[in-house]
Amino acid sequence: MKIPLRLACALIAAAGFMPAADNRFSNDLSDHSSSMVDVIVQFTAPPTADQHRKVAARGGIFKADLSGIKAAVYSLPSSAVADLAQDSDVVYISPDRPVKGLLNYSTAAVNAGIAWSQYNLTGTGIGVAVIDSGISSHPDLTNVIAMSRVVYAQDFAGGGANDLYGHGTHVAGIIAGDGALSTGPLFTMTFKGMAPNANLVNLRVLDGNGDGTDSNVIKAIQAAIALKSTYNIRVINLSWEGRYSKATLWIHFARRLRRRGRPGS
Repeated sequence: MKIPLRLACALIAAAGFMPAADNRFSNDLSDHSSSMVDVIVQFTAPPTADQHRKVAARGGIFKADLSGIKAAVYSLPSSAVADLAQDSDVVYISPDRPVKGLLNYSTAAVNAGIAWSQYNLTGTGIGVAVIDSGISSHPDLTNVIAMSRVVYAQDFAGGGANDLYGHGTHVAGIIAGDGALSTGPLFTMTFKGMAPNANLVNLRVLDGNGDGTDSNVIKAIQAAIALKSTYNIRVINLSWEGRYSKATLWIHFARRLRRRGRPGS
């Protein structure tokens, strides 16, 4: 049978773009033993019962649906991974890798070390207003004489200015933690914040469930503006979200803040 030249060229080109089966699964899955491994299988379309049956036929067990990314989680014999990758419905197979909360690389990601070492910029004398769930006492948030660098605290949510939710203290550490509790011969890494000598202004607007209101946030912003000169506040940190069909309130508020920030205003 003769194949037209243009069709032959098209088939060759298409073949060049089709990933080989051994390129459709992670190198982490090269073990050919019968031990079970949890995998995320991405398909060409959201998986249905047909795809689940194909995995089951290879000894796999369905665990969870990830149809938002056209995938599903399975427990599968390691020896079956390469064979499943040959299926035309399969795009890629990855191990369901473990993850954990870390803060190792936040400062490195923005080259904060250069600011510290070359320019001696550590936030000294600068105030940062943290509008969040409060800030609890922590050794990483003190100065060289063990005095707290949380220089002011005000509660807008009720229940006091301590952090009953955990988020605000976490954020404060990212901003201004000095790594005191991870420094010394027993530690292999020191975890410091972006500006490890900055002062913090604790304006609590989120309760013990992490909930708050627009009005309390606006009160806290107004408080930060009023305290600007007292504590040299140069930054206001807002690490929360709100759901709005229209953000008219915040657009108007932002415009007013811009006008207040102009010279002479």
